[in-house]
Amino acid sequence: MPATIFDTLDEIRRQLEAGEDGRAEFMQVLLGNRGVRSPNTEDMAGEMVAFANAEGGVIFLGVDDTGAVRGLPGARVADVETWVINVASNNCDPPIRPILRRVRLPGPDGPEVVVLLVEIRRGLYVHGTSAGRHHVRVGSTKQLLKGAALARLFQERGRAFVFDEQRVPAATQDDLDRARLESFFADGARAIPWADLLRNTRVVATGDDDGVLRPTVAGLLAFGKAPRVHLPAAYVEAAVYRGRDLTSDDLVHEAQLEGRVDAQIDDATAFVARFMLKPTRKYAGREDFPQYDLDAVHEAIVNAVAHRDYSMAGAKIRLCLFADRLELYSPGALPNTLTIETMPFRVFTQNQLLVSFLSRMRSLRTGRAFLESRGEGVRRILEGSEAHAGRRPVYEPFGEELRLTIWAKPSPHEGREETS
Repeated sequence: MPATIFDTLDEIRRQLEAGEDGRAEFMQVLLGNRGVRSPNTEDMAGEMVAFANAEGGVIFLGVDDTGAVRGLPGARVADVETWVINVASNNCDPPIRPILRRVRLPGPDGPEVVVLLVEIRRGLYVHGTSAGRHHVRVGSTKQLLKGAALARLFQERGRAFVFDEQRVPAATQDDLDRARLESFFADGARAIPWADLLRNTRVVATGDDDGVLRPTVAGLLAFGKAPRVHLPAAYVEAAVYRGRDLTSDDLVHEAQLEGRVDAQIDDATAFVARFMLKPTRKYAGREDFPQYDLDAVHEAIVNAVAHRDYSMAGAKIRLCLFADRLELYSPGALPNTLTIETMPFRVFTQNQLLVSFLSRMRSLRTGRAFLESRGEGVRRILEGSEAHAGRRPVYEPFGEELRLTIWAKPSPHEGREETS
């Protein structure tokens, strides 16, 4: 766990004497029979997102605006903690993971009372409240962000930079799989000090705020023990529907395919292999007619995982199997320099670092590198699927996503299938 802010009692006391500033907010808590009466959830969420959208800070619960310690009732501290976690999870978008600490300080009447410190780390994404308000901490106050100021914050948090090379603020090197890294860098690990190797390859990076080496987005995606702990939307949501419509009444099976990016790709391909129909025809021998060309499907999933926009908090890859087609939704619109028509002929990625890692990783399914030849993936998807099913796949923008539709190969039985 990274070092906390105000990690000694002396630092806490000095901050109480100094008052609120860019790192500290004081909030008195009033409790009722059913929970916290004050502050209300929107105010608390606003303070949380303000710190997350700045450089982080601590909310002192049980301290009034003057810095006087009022404390929390000892029997109700757990209730306040539950409330804080609920606000962070349900009233902040994307959710925030606060660090909660109880400290005992002299109260207004002399005996010690409990104060709850709610530490908020600098966010990887831009955070807002459930009411749609974006705040940022400026000095001792939170300011509402709109228009150009909000756009600049989105740019600062990755949209105008190489997002997959950004540090993940709450992650540490303990979140990386050392054995996986040693296997991947087998040659380099012998030639260069370990810390230098990880830094030079951008698996980890330092930041201006604390100078600590932390995993990058691509580093966690490729080598993390559990990437979704810090990147909650980095997974594939897969579902099977018995009909042709996206309706819960026809939902047959669903799964969340998570883990490192290589596991997501192989698991998603295996999902399609398991649930696609495989009609058979038996004359002199058995002949299978699988709905999809798995090599083309595998390539499509590789592209979705490698090239999706990871800066879109809460947006996961979606894989849907219907009776007549497969739909794959990848978060992020096409860049301005690319169109649906030029996709088969141009190379573009906003995740250069992740792509470089995947180009050296081998699929357990194929035994080959996930990205062998740049620029041919889309053509292989289109041509391979069309040759298999007789109908060309379709790429199309779908809101802030890119949707790929791959059509199923018709059954040879014309409505009466003998399936395996």
